[in-house]
Amino acid sequence: MLKKTRRLQAGFAALLLFSACSVTENAPNAPENYRSGDFGETPPPEAYRAAESPGVQDAASGASRRADLEEIAELERSGGFVPGLGLAESNLREALGDYAGAVLAVFKELSWAYGHGEGGVTREAVAAGLGNVTELGREAAEAARAALAFFEGRWNEAESLLEKVFAGETETDGFPRWMLLVCAMEQGKATPQIRGAYSAIRARYAAFPEYWYRAARCFHESGIAAGDYAERCVNLAGNGPYAAECRAILAETAGLGGKDGGAIKTRAEIESLVETALMNTRPELLAGLLPLIELPDNPYTIYAAGALRALAADRRFREWLSSQASAAKGRLAERLSYISRG
Repeated sequence: MLKKTRRLQAGFAALLLFSACSVTENAPNAPENYRSGDFGETPPPEAYRAAESPGVQDAASGASRRADLEEIAELERSGGFVPGLGLAESNLREALGDYAGAVLAVFKELSWAYGHGEGGVTREAVAAGLGNVTELGREAAEAARAALAFFEGRWNEAESLLEKVFAGETETDGFPRWMLLVCAMEQGKATPQIRGAYSAIRARYAAFPEYWYRAARCFHESGIAAGDYAERCVNLAGNGPYAAECRAILAETAGLGGKDGGAIKTRAEIESLVETALMNTRPELLAGLLPLIELPDNPYTIYAAGALRALAADRRFREWLSSQASAAKGRLAERLSYISRG
């Protein structure tokens, strides 16, 4: 038993180290709300501090660890997930003997980092990290296999393993529950009941790009307008791994072809580009909107054109827009000529 425990601890240490390095090394590439680790007026939970101090964690009682897990859950529900919180949860669950839960908490940490498009957290890196625990104890290994099957889109296998390993899970908005709902939706089971359950756990995953991506993808395939979900995903991680497909969904919901998704910018992205260009008095920063302006009529193009037309009241921006109109052809030239007249 002692040998097995040490082997489990060594395996978790490797996976935790992998996750911690991914979060630490690539945090500068994450969006500001994910990168900063700023809790605002809310202090970090005791669980977060305990995970950084083995002495404190070792001295904590089981009841205290469970209370810390509840505090982490409440923090997530208030939109307070920060890099490292999943690792803190994993440490606590491992100390309580919940090895399957510990593995899934690390997978949650990796999923948040990957979903936000951090440079070093690639698909291969996540798979390799999960592979560190597949040879450990049965519960830990099955949880790792479930996570890997989920990550690789083997939905039926992931669902079966999750139902087996987490049969006693009581947290209705916990990570295993979210994964099970995704498995059902990805297998074409986005029934009204499933969609309702998915929407009900929104608060805990509001800053998690993959939550919105899965809803956009699966609700869209069910014939439900999914533009809002896709737009939220893009706004959270415009350069993340799910953004391209969500932009294609936005293009389709706007009456365009999915191939036009590469030119789509959300309203928030348009506003951000305009604000940055205006604050720095650099009209050339608006070049990223030109492919959108060239698209056939759609709500995003109309919104961008309106924003640029307002900027044309400034001579410097008007001259730049006019020069772009002179160099362009077809629809883009016509629209820029109209916009540059202010």
